[in-house]
Amino acid sequence: MKITRGMKLMAAACAALMSVSALAACGGGSSSSSAAKSDCTPLVSNITTIKSGTLTVGVIDQPPYSSYNGGNPKGMDIDFIKSIADANCLNVEWQQASFANAMQAIASGQIDTATGDINVTEKREQVVDFPKSIYLEGVGYASKKSVDIKTIDDIESKGIKSIGIGDGYGWLEDMKTVFGDKVKTYPSSVEMKQDLEAGRVDMIMEAYGTAVDEFKGNDDIVVEYANKNPDKRINSLVEPPEVSYPYTKGNSSLGQAFDKGIEKLIKDDKVKPTLKKYGLDEGLAAIRDKQYVVPITK
Repeated sequence: MKITRGMKLMAAACAALMSVSALAACGGGSSSSSAAKSDCTPLVSNITTIKSGTLTVGVIDQPPYSSYNGGNPKGMDIDFIKSIADANCLNVEWQQASFANAMQAIASGQIDTATGDINVTEKREQVVDFPKSIYLEGVGYASKKSVDIKTIDDIESKGIKSIGIGDGYGWLEDMKTVFGDKVKTYPSSVEMKQDLEAGRVDMIMEAYGTAVDEFKGNDDIVVEYANKNPDKRINSLVEPPEVSYPYTKGNSSLGQAFDKGIEKLIKDDKVKPTLKKYGLDEGLAAIRDKQYVVPITK
C-alpha cells in the first residue's frame, strides 16, 4: 500500500492524532496465542523480541490482509505471521494498530512488527527495517460484469467514460496523463465503491486485494488483477509494490527469523494457496529476485 493511501485510511482505525502510547487502547488492548511448544527447534536461535519468547504484532485493519476482529485476528498476513512465529518457536501477542502509528510503534520498541499489506518503501526504511518480501500488492480494476475491464486498452475500446481513483494513489497521476478528464478522484474507497455500485462511475482502480474484499458477494461487479497485463504508461502496473513485515532497525536476529520464516513459506509452497484461500490471484506470489523498494516521490 502506498503511504498516501494508508494515511487516508488511518482515521478508520484510530483518531488521526492518536499518540503511539495509545496503541493498545485503540480497539481494546491485546490478545495472545497459546503457549509455545517446549520441544520446539526454531529456525533462528536467540531471537530478540520485546517480550522474551513472544512476537508482539500490531494488526492494522486492512482486509483481506489483516483485521483485529475483537482480539481474534484474521486475514492473509495473520496466517503468514502465525506460520513464521511457529517456525521460530514464538508465541504471538496481537495489538490493534493503524497506519498512523504502526511504524513509530515499531521504531520505539512498543511492538515487534505489524500486518496489513505493508509495502516496502524507501520512506519507511528511514525508520524501520524490512525482511524479504512475501507477496506483491497489485492494482485491481473493478467494473460491472457486463463491461469487465481487464487491460488499459479495454478502457478505450469499451467506451469507458469515467474512472474512479483514490486521491493520492500511486497510479493516479499516470492515469491522469493517459486519460485526462475521464479520471475522477475520490477521498476514500468508500465513496468509490458506492459510486461504482450506483453507476455514477464506469470503473474504479483500487488496490487489488482491497477491491476483492469490497466486492465479495456482489455478482454485478467483477474485479480483475490489473498487473497481469502491464502497460508501461502506468508504472504501478509494471512495478507493483512488495509486501513484508517491518521490524525495529538493527534487530538482526528478528530480521533473520523473518527471512528464514518467509523462505520456508515460499519453499513449502504455502504462499499461493493462502492467496487463493482469500480470493486473490496467485500472480501476487511473483516477487522479484531483488527486493523492490518503492522510491520516495519527489
